[in-house]
Amino acid sequence: MPDRVRVQLWCSTCVAGLHLPAFAAQAGGLFAERGLEVELTKIVAAPDKTLSGLSERVRAVADGRADFVFTSIAYFLSAQAEAGGELPVRFAAVFHRRNPIAALVAADSQLGEPADLAGRRATASTLPWFASEYEGALDHFELDRPVMVDRRGSGDPVAALERKEIDAIPALIDMLPVYGKHGLPLRAIPLDIAVYGSGLVAAERLPSELVARVTDALREGFELQREQPELGIAAYRRRFPNISEDHLRSSWAVFEPYAFVGPPPGSMDADTWQRSIDYTSATHGLQAVPAEAVYRSELLTPAAGLEPAL
Repeated sequence: MPDRVRVQLWCSTCVAGLHLPAFAAQAGGLFAERGLEVELTKIVAAPDKTLSGLSERVRAVADGRADFVFTSIAYFLSAQAEAGGELPVRFAAVFHRRNPIAALVAADSQLGEPADLAGRRATASTLPWFASEYEGALDHFELDRPVMVDRRGSGDPVAALERKEIDAIPALIDMLPVYGKHGLPLRAIPLDIAVYGSGLVAAERLPSELVARVTDALREGFELQREQPELGIAAYRRRFPNISEDHLRSSWAVFEPYAFVGPPPGSMDADTWQRSIDYTSATHGLQAVPAEAVYRSELLTPAAGLEPAL
């Protein structure tokens, strides 16, 4: 009998590309080859859009509603900090190997690189944690903080961008295809900080050998998705038929460079993890938790580091 596990997805539209390797692994039989029956489950509803509220997805793994979850480092550290480092969950693999926060600007904007964003107006009408992430990124580059324009309840931020009421929309770079559907041609200015951004979290109750089988299949799924993009796209659309092929291709195109940076997709090392914990905790004002509460040390690879931020 295969081992059955439930893998909770993240947002099916805003980070669709990140999920394609899992669907490719499932469709290509990579899980089955390792004696696994994997159920890719919908995201657990968040009670609110605060960082703490969105961290409910991590708590769902801790309390048994799922066995794994695709999630952000920020969500995880928020949940773990609230639990005093006692939440029985750990990262098993890393997917966004750079922080994916970016400034979305009009395609014809004169802004072109991070230094151009210093002191510029940005909307705070997206998820609140995006604003903190964006401010933290500019702090990292020792640039003047943006002027955050609070437009909550004031309508579409892309329309505000078109009316030149703001200069940029802070968002994950993966969300460029989502905002790009609003009519105004957009492009992204990535901040590209060399810290981890997202990955796969596993329940501590799961044995190491089972977790390793899941992560090994996912790592092969990245390569399979790269070689046979139609495989993951078709499987994804069977599950979420309302999401177009064009959207999935665009989502993969913006995500792929963040997965294939330095060491193979999914791999993680202790040095980059410590940098990521320190950076993300400081950015969001979270209580620091020890490294042993963040990742499974048996799944680390030798330190290779990430390339410096662009």
